[in-house]
Amino acid sequence: MVDERAVPSAEPSSALDHDPSAQTPPAGSPRPRNVTMREIAERLGVSIKTVSNVVNERPNVGSATRERVQQAIRDLNYRPQVGAQQMRTGTSGLITLAIPSLAGTYFSELAQAFADEAQRRRRSIMLHSTAAGRDEEASVLSGFTRVLGDGVVFNPLLIGEDVIAGLGGTIQPTVFIGEHLAEAALPAGSDYVRTDNERAAHDATAHLLGLGRRRIAYLGMLPTTESRQAHSTSRLRLGGVRRALTEAGAPEPVVPTVPTWSQEGGLSAVRELMEAHPEVDGIVCGNDDLARGVLLGLRTAGIGVPGQVAVIGYDNIREAAFTTPPLTTIDPDKQALAATVLDLLIERIGGYDGPARVIEAPYRLVVRGSAG
Repeated sequence: MVDERAVPSAEPSSALDHDPSAQTPPAGSPRPRNVTMREIAERLGVSIKTVSNVVNERPNVGSATRERVQQAIRDLNYRPQVGAQQMRTGTSGLITLAIPSLAGTYFSELAQAFADEAQRRRRSIMLHSTAAGRDEEASVLSGFTRVLGDGVVFNPLLIGEDVIAGLGGTIQPTVFIGEHLAEAALPAGSDYVRTDNERAAHDATAHLLGLGRRRIAYLGMLPTTESRQAHSTSRLRLGGVRRALTEAGAPEPVVPTVPTWSQEGGLSAVRELMEAHPEVDGIVCGNDDLARGVLLGLRTAGIGVPGQVAVIGYDNIREAAFTTPPLTTIDPDKQALAATVLDLLIERIGGYDGPARVIEAPYRLVVRGSAG
């Protein structure tokens, strides 16, 4: 439990000062094409292999030659072409991150965590939103209309668990994240990195019970078929709430449905909840966006937090520390998850072809004012 460049511009080298291809084109003129490694090699009188070795940071180039090539790369603004790199090396350095949406705060922060970790590994992330629905998620599993990048990180949401379990193997090296997956039936060529949602929700509920709260509500069940799949986020977290209450001999949770996992969904749901169940003194929310709406709804209704009702969220988004009061929440450690996923995926891209691996990412309960 936890309480709470600027880069100076460089002058071009004298050897290239008067080279037309290195000059800025006049306004309105066509953008100049990218120079090639062959042109750099011919200009410097070295082999294409030498330029390639410098571009790919291989060690077998003398320091003086390396500096000449690097200076030419800077002066001519050379940028490796992904297609050419893929033909030459068999890899593009690109990884596709397929997530349900960028509208939710959690997924936008998760995408940034993946971008940060990819840069540390000299890779780039391509974002692919599957918000269009099941067909878009199916396209991820079928390799899109054409293969994109070297591998895929995929967070399924709408596609049925049976569809993934029925796959013989993935088209590309793949690491699954999120839920909606049966661990015992992962396709060949894939791995799975997960947070123990059931245990995390259990810990959140046990914290409320430790504060003396006995009438607990869970806000997170959606009125959709997907939310009732065996391994859906909603169902797993509700299971954790129920287990904690059973262990403590407390009453069953109050479980109204929420229209969406959003601030608006939390706001409307908590108004209806407190009208129907004014005895509720603790609320576990499916995510922090819901919890932010819940805090607003309780405040506008004149219900004190945490005095009358304690509230816990899930995700530890950046805004969680700045709500009124600051939000107690489960922190799933997005950076650690991204690092683990990319390590596994890069091993797959590099040739690992072993059985599917399932790794649990860490989480912690961050205690703040809403349930302190």
